[in-house]
Amino acid sequence: MMIYLTKSKSGTRDITDILTYWTWSGDKSTISRQLTGEVAYIENSQLPVPEIGDPVTMTDGGEKKFVGIVLQRSLGSEDSTMAFTAFDYGYYLQRNDGTYKFTGATPEEMTRLACADRGIPIAQMPHTGIPLRRKFTGVKLNQLITTAWTLASEKNGKVYAIRYTPAGLLVKERTVSTSSLVLKAASNLMNATTKEDATQMVNSVAIYDQNGNFLRRMGDSEAQKLCGVMEQHVTQGNDGAARADASAKKILADGKLQKTVTVNVLGDMSLLTGETVVVREGKTGLTGIFWIDADVHTWKNKNYYTKLTLNCRNVMATADAGSEVK
Repeated sequence: MMIYLTKSKSGTRDITDILTYWTWSGDKSTISRQLTGEVAYIENSQLPVPEIGDPVTMTDGGEKKFVGIVLQRSLGSEDSTMAFTAFDYGYYLQRNDGTYKFTGATPEEMTRLACADRGIPIAQMPHTGIPLRRKFTGVKLNQLITTAWTLASEKNGKVYAIRYTPAGLLVKERTVSTSSLVLKAASNLMNATTKEDATQMVNSVAIYDQNGNFLRRMGDSEAQKLCGVMEQHVTQGNDGAARADASAKKILADGKLQKTVTVNVLGDMSLLTGETVVVREGKTGLTGIFWIDADVHTWKNKNYYTKLTLNCRNVMATADAGSEVK
């Protein structure tokens, strides 16, 4: 693994040996990935110092795994190291607004246009062929893109992962991979922690018309008995009952008891947000296929390990930006 820092005046230098540690991480709620590290710092030395705007590249066997820009750094008066964080170019989708009106564009067409307007390349996108009518006014481009694929998911039932890569923006269907890595004790699984959380539960959805009149209610009676009623309301629009019912079902599915698993494993660069793993751990009873919702890869003291946040359900990051074009 190699880390390179590029300076406008002195060119590109390998800084791997002067890093005390670095992490490479991603989360399904954000399109971009980031690299954070600490570099040895001695005042007035010839050691390269990361500065705001400097490009940073991470390679593995010559293959680029991360390309980004330093946007944060910090140094204390008594510190011998400087901390910095670089964000890949997907971050600019989070920092730029867009105003668009689409009348029949597919999610892939909407994504391609939004990225092209900011010079963001596309690495991969699935074909949906689903026409959408949506307008956006001053909406962050990442929210626009996530909304487009959320709407596609509601129509075709597929689940999508969106992340940035050195080749550009990647959108892929979240499916179980036949090559999923197996994590098990006494092998590559160091430890596992399971957390159950009902604080964000939704077990009842009431549907109203546009005048505020109650129409019907959908819910999970077993969850209501267990934790009490936790209800959200949905307004049925001109697109009819089917769309309102689909929204209610999705709210109920997303609002189920959350079971989150955190595992620490030996480092593996294939363990990325949106992919799947097979877990076999007897003490906690974890067995089966899990979805990676967040990953943190850490290199320190010549050791490499990975921390994963896993989900037993295939749930994509969603957004509801903009509004329907009448």
